[in-house]
Amino acid sequence: MAWKPTMKPTALIAATLIALSATAPAALAQETTAAAPAGRWTGLPVAEITGRLTAAGLTVSEPQTSGDRIYLRVDDGPLRWVLTLFSCTNGACPDVQFTAAFTGPQANEAVIGRWNGERRFVKAFYAAPEDGSTGPGQAVAQYDVLLNEGGGAAQLDDPIQVWRSLAIDLGRTVSPQQP
Repeated sequence: MAWKPTMKPTALIAATLIALSATAPAALAQETTAAAPAGRWTGLPVAEITGRLTAAGLTVSEPQTSGDRIYLRVDDGPLRWVLTLFSCTNGACPDVQFTAAFTGPQANEAVIGRWNGERRFVKAFYAAPEDGSTGPGQAVAQYDVLLNEGGGAAQLDDPIQVWRSLAIDLGRTVSPQQP
């Protein structure tokens, strides 16, 4: 079976997004988070992060919130992933995590372990099927990025490119193209 770059999120990612869409306000203006101490950098505004993703040619869903986290579903052509914004205060977030999940015939602990040993920055782990499920296991990739004060949204450009490249690579690794 040829690799298809569409991904099915893990049960955890899917459950999180479903729960958020059912309970979270659609607009960030409705988000209530604690104010940061005076003089402390709180991160990039969500609108700047979303704008940078869009400028990179990505389609970004409306932000969904849960506590101090904001979730963005991102469509990258046929590739779908989630960007989680952490430690958010008043609509600004100092760190992000890219997450994607892939299924395929090579989505197993050995293949994913070798992939991790040969790569840097993006790490993958094996997610076993839910108990009682006959579905396949998944390769889940994650990439954490700390944002820096004064770097603006342009500091996301390199991480976005690293992420896109390695996420596609993992997808092809666990579901290689057949001749």
